[in-house]
Amino acid sequence: MGGLPKKIYQINSLSSSDRSNRLLLDSGNLLFKKNSIDRRQNQEILTAETILDIYTDIGYDAVAIGPLDLAAGIDFVQKSYSHGFPWISSNITGPDGKPLFTQWITRTLGDIKVVITAVTAHPQKEYKNINIQPWQESLTKTLVTIKEKKENAFIILLSSLNNSENEQIAKRFPDINLLIGADPHRGNISPQLIGNTLLTQTAKQGKYQGLLEIIFGKQRIWGHDTTRQLADLQNKLGSVNWQLRRLKKQSKKNGNENKYTDTILRLEKEKEELNREIDTSKKLLTQEKKTGVKNDQYNYRFIGLKKNMPNDQPTAEKLILLNREIRELNKKNKQLENTSGNLSTLTQNMVGHSVCETCHETQAEFWKATRHASAYSTLNKKDKSLNLDCLPCHLTINPRKLDSQISPDPGYLSYPSALRSVGCESCHGPGREHSIAPETFTLSRNPEKALCLACHTPEHDDTFNYAPKLSSIACPSE
Repeated sequence: MGGLPKKIYQINSLSSSDRSNRLLLDSGNLLFKKNSIDRRQNQEILTAETILDIYTDIGYDAVAIGPLDLAAGIDFVQKSYSHGFPWISSNITGPDGKPLFTQWITRTLGDIKVVITAVTAHPQKEYKNINIQPWQESLTKTLVTIKEKKENAFIILLSSLNNSENEQIAKRFPDINLLIGADPHRGNISPQLIGNTLLTQTAKQGKYQGLLEIIFGKQRIWGHDTTRQLADLQNKLGSVNWQLRRLKKQSKKNGNENKYTDTILRLEKEKEELNREIDTSKKLLTQEKKTGVKNDQYNYRFIGLKKNMPNDQPTAEKLILLNREIRELNKKNKQLENTSGNLSTLTQNMVGHSVCETCHETQAEFWKATRHASAYSTLNKKDKSLNLDCLPCHLTINPRKLDSQISPDPGYLSYPSALRSVGCESCHGPGREHSIAPETFTLSRNPEKALCLACHTPEHDDTFNYAPKLSSIACPSE
């Protein structure tokens, strides 16, 4: 969520002059990070509702339903859909086979009809009251209908399928002009042409904003920007000519007559080829100016949402309000729910850094000067000490209970003060048995890279480098 105010700021900055030629699209897995969540009011539901509110305010044109968007059940998605949120999916149906959501929408950019459709990947959890139709069937039917009703339309597919399936779709359905993916296992994918389909995607979790500028031609076939291509070729020719002049000058010096012969010959051939390409581009540009016939063209960039970039203030204020709501909700849950059973499981065989300090005083003093020692206090300063999304990475967690995704647990709300920091046992493992019989029960010396990456994700620490970071926090030797 931290990158959302920066994302919205970028969207507003890029399209403030003319929003009529803008499309805001998202390929799904927008709301949740897990495959299944409790449907009762909790911070995951509150967060999802805030995301829906922000996306509605900014004016998204279409959002595909991804499998993670179904984590709270189909009713949650349908409720926002009934209130006007632009969910689309061509392959989610009810038990009767009828579509539950809009299968495709049309937008007009200039004099071009743009049609947006979507396919939803199968969720890991099965739902009794919905069916996810195979994309092979749903896309075939949907594209036939689109082609019948919207001749010469520019067709965009939003897909939460994996990249391999997206490539299959691009090869099988050449009528799709642009395919925007949401494969969680892939990061940014620069636009690549497969047949006549341009395939791309932006990395998940709001670290980047993808910008694709399309210059529509009169034919729905991807081509090149001839003017830019000509300029690039002329720049390359200028560079080759400069190298040739320099090498020929060098070769005239005594002893250098044959030193650069092969390189000069290679550059002369390259110069001839560039001149041919420039001549072809000039002829094509002249023809385009006469006939006005152009293919579709594109420019793109991925905008990294760095910490020092500006925030959209209204969005930032909504996140502040969300944090307050989460705090009050979890404060109430902490008072109402008995988490002792859960807590004992989370903290099993953990003793806290003060016990470690009785034998390892030098190491403890070193640790106290690291940011790990003050990890929990930073949450207090930011008023997030009751945020279950934040807590696991600011407490002493048994590393044996971690995987690549740290799951929020209500037990963290009642964590003992001795474990409110990223303490010794976060890296070395539970210390109770070791504190009783240190010779018999030894601990791990260094944490595995995967353990560090569970918290030091690109979303929260985009400069993390395992080896130097480990060296900087490694305790002194005995």
